Amino acid sequence: MLFSRLSWLSVALFASSVVVPAVALYPDNHWSFSTKLTTTNYAETIQSEIDLGKTVFVRFIASEG
Repeated sequence: MLFSRLSWLSVALFASSVVVPAVALYPDNHWSFSTKLTTTNYAETIQSEIDLGKTVFVRFIASEG
């Protein structure tokens, strides 16, 4: 029983010391298959996709400035 507790303690200590690199939310090439909408192009871009019979998914992301 004592050995089991020590084993878990060592695993927990090891896991807490492992450094995990930050991972980006989107892949580096995401602009290859997505379009950045701005206040000047959003209406025309969305309407043209709808006119082509496509489904449009818009995600609003808060950003600085």
